[in-house]
Amino acid sequence: MWCGAAPLLYGDTRYATRNLIGHIDGLSTFPHDELRDFYGRWYRPDLQAVIVVGDFDVDEMEAKVRAVMSDIPAKENPEPKRRITLPDNAQPVVGLFTDPEATMTSFSLYYKRPLRPFESRNTRQGNLNTLCDGMMMYAMNLRLAELAMRPGASFVSAYVAGDPVASFVSDVMRLTVNVKEGELLQAVTELYTEMERVSRYGFTEAEFGVVKADYERMVQRIFDSRDDRFNQNFTAVYRDNFLYNRPAMDARTEYETDMAAVAALSFEEFNDYVKRQFSDENQVLVAYAPEGAPGLPTVGELETALAQVRGAELEGTSPETVVAPLLPEDTRLKGARVKRTAEGAFGSTVWTLRNGVRVVVKPTDFMTDQVCLYARVPGGRSLLSDEEMLAAQVLDYYIGQTGVAESDAALLRKQLAGKTVRCWPGTGAYENGFSGTSSPKDVETLLQLVYLYLAQPRFDGETFGVVMEQLRHSYRNRTADPSFRYGQEVNETMYGGSPRRPYFVYDDIDGITLEQLQTIYGKLYGNPGDFTFFITGNVDEKTLRPLVEKYIGSLPRASHRAEWVDDGVRTPVGTVENRFAVKMEQPKVSACTLFTGRMPYTLENTLAMAVLGQLLDIRYTAVMREDKGGTYGVSVSGLVQAFPVQQYQLSIAYETAPEKLDLLRPDVSGELARIAREGADEADLAKVKEYIAKSFPEWCRDNWMWLNVLRGYYLQDYDGLTGYMDIVEGFTPDDFKRLASRILADGNMLEVIMEPELAPQAE
Repeated sequence: MWCGAAPLLYGDTRYATRNLIGHIDGLSTFPHDELRDFYGRWYRPDLQAVIVVGDFDVDEMEAKVRAVMSDIPAKENPEPKRRITLPDNAQPVVGLFTDPEATMTSFSLYYKRPLRPFESRNTRQGNLNTLCDGMMMYAMNLRLAELAMRPGASFVSAYVAGDPVASFVSDVMRLTVNVKEGELLQAVTELYTEMERVSRYGFTEAEFGVVKADYERMVQRIFDSRDDRFNQNFTAVYRDNFLYNRPAMDARTEYETDMAAVAALSFEEFNDYVKRQFSDENQVLVAYAPEGAPGLPTVGELETALAQVRGAELEGTSPETVVAPLLPEDTRLKGARVKRTAEGAFGSTVWTLRNGVRVVVKPTDFMTDQVCLYARVPGGRSLLSDEEMLAAQVLDYYIGQTGVAESDAALLRKQLAGKTVRCWPGTGAYENGFSGTSSPKDVETLLQLVYLYLAQPRFDGETFGVVMEQLRHSYRNRTADPSFRYGQEVNETMYGGSPRRPYFVYDDIDGITLEQLQTIYGKLYGNPGDFTFFITGNVDEKTLRPLVEKYIGSLPRASHRAEWVDDGVRTPVGTVENRFAVKMEQPKVSACTLFTGRMPYTLENTLAMAVLGQLLDIRYTAVMREDKGGTYGVSVSGLVQAFPVQQYQLSIAYETAPEKLDLLRPDVSGELARIAREGADEADLAKVKEYIAKSFPEWCRDNWMWLNVLRGYYLQDYDGLTGYMDIVEGFTPDDFKRLASRILADGNMLEVIMEPELAPQAE
């Protein structure tokens, strides 16, 4: 579909016919000498840079680089880099395209702006331009998100961003919109009107205040976490400097430069900048829709709509009132003091509050600008009836959209302006709760949010109506997408079609009510005193304790102890094959094989399955990709799950061309059988051990990892850390010979294969 639309944006340039990832015909038939010629023309010393970041001796590294690179001969008469510019258009260029595999009607509105000179980007003005562009798009996205949540909105979602492809030849700003079925013309009119309003009036002072506060906080957060950056973060800075002439500054200079620029930027200057970024010229509108979608306008009708908006009188956005705090200043919370303090696992401290709530705290000295939180309780969807399963899948999304207490999502977003804080629900099959993160200075706000989600959840009929309308349009045409059908079939096969593991289709949504969501929320979150809270990161226990006592201590005492329920969901035993065909534009095969069997949920078993997955990944890459050229890659995962029964899962997934399926398919079990006969290859096992040894120290410097370790220890009686590297180093090739043999002997193999539907043969 994009191939037909590309000429609208790129005109008669080569970008109009050269898809970034190529075309099937070209990829399968191009002469090899063309690839070699391309490499010779463009992969040359004068266009290269070597960036090395890490713990090494600079002089030694420079000598190594020179030894490797200095003998590469310079290209004689090198071909100059080509600069291609997009053609101008005085009037908007409009196109409408349909696709049988499209799942939703959408459109993209492009604003082409002259590409800023390469030399100007690494200047204070260039840096200010980049800053203003980011703030402008952020402000626009905040406004669009608010508009999408209004009843009767003609679109599901909309956002503004730079275009990752067109940005190579023009400074393109793109509005991307997912449209409700049958409302394309209305959506184009509404969104184009809003973009036109911004081009004439800019933003309100309140919007500017929110954006400025958020940007100042972002700059501060980046500086505060300067010692937590990984090598690849530094590499990216120098790469962008080389490729795009973006500034490469040390952390303090960058902080002082950006903070000064944000602080000095006035409301009037910002709006002046915004207004200069829009023009009636060089606009391109490209709309996409499922084949046979109802109520599609003509291209002429879309062009007329744009012209009418440009000629219309528009009012600016009304100024906003003062935003109230998240918790009113006169709010009095009961609170509950820490009753008992105990030494916890892995350097943690366990507080038991007088309301019975348990809080596990582990301060860390890395990721200095981060605090992470889990609030968890056993139960999850296992506590619900079969009839509540579908509604339960909507619950998390709804809670994330509705806000808390008296604050809807739009107001909540304003109340959190200038703060680094997020909080979101998570309802699993056998556990549920909230996750959150904040900067150390915003921990109190994080705890306020958790308290409000648990004590004062918001169930708003208007928001519910908007959310359900969004979901209806999101799911309406999903079955047209082969990947959706594939996921559906994998789910059905893995869980034997259990009603407790439903896979959403369009018709499922209509029966869900707000009352259902509220009832389910009450079952899962209505006993907050039974939650266990885990907090890791840069926290001071003396500072944190009174906040925990105030907010978490104000949750009501548990009325009962929650436990998960065995809901009877099991993966099928024996050999199960699900092979089916689907109509698709680009023929390909998607295949997944799953081996399962009972296995105790221990750290040794968990690591053994993970290592086996990596060993197989090496083998599949060598055989299926490199030797046979049958797939781009194979995804392998080995794990042990705790619920509802303790069992292993080994999954292997890949995509291939239809004609190569029979060539690759035997390798999935074949490589596992080879390990069962011969044991793991010693060289492969050494590679995996080396990788884990290098990854483990970084893994231990991750606050989310520590949350998972603590959660497993306190809620699942599972020690996921003690002896970790000793276990890995102790693995032998014979260990995996036995493990692979066991998996094959269990004989539980599920295979799902999706093939392209063959065209009917002519008689």
